[in-house]
Amino acid sequence: MKIRNGFVSNSSSSSFVVRRNEWKQKGIKSVEVSILTKEQDKALEKFGFRKTTVHSPHQVPEFYDKAAWKKESDYLEKEKKHAWNWGYEMICNQDEVMVFLIKNKIPFVASTNYGHESYLYVPKTDSLYCGINFGAIIETYGVDGYLLDRKAKPVQTFVGKDWVKKNTY
Repeated sequence: MKIRNGFVSNSSSSSFVVRRNEWKQKGIKSVEVSILTKEQDKALEKFGFRKTTVHSPHQVPEFYDKAAWKKESDYLEKEKKHAWNWGYEMICNQDEVMVFLIKNKIPFVASTNYGHESYLYVPKTDSLYCGINFGAIIETYGVDGYLLDRKAKPVQTFVGKDWVKKNTY
């Protein structure tokens, strides 16, 4: 597995965010509910994900800044009760990470191929959604690139276990 520490020319470089918690309405109050098991937390850390305050793949930094990450990590440790949106992030090639997350039934959002696609995985239904980001394609390749990719369906749905079978090498 490759982890990006700066500029990478591989077009499948991707950002992943796994949200550990979400807010649920309980009467008139909102309560924080954990959506990952302790085993999933441990598996993510062992795989190489790190704790973060970001909640969108587009917020994942595209560079390695050890001092900034240490500051964020220290903040999370100190302010545990306020870190409701923290999760894990990784910048890397996508297939190996997606196979790991789906096999472990870990929900995630991802921005892949330099933002040209977004993925969302829902373990409860084993559903993987892929949305084509035509705006990002226009920004990168101009209108001609957009016209070439218009044949692609804007959103595709896959069964997670089927996607894993097709993408495990």
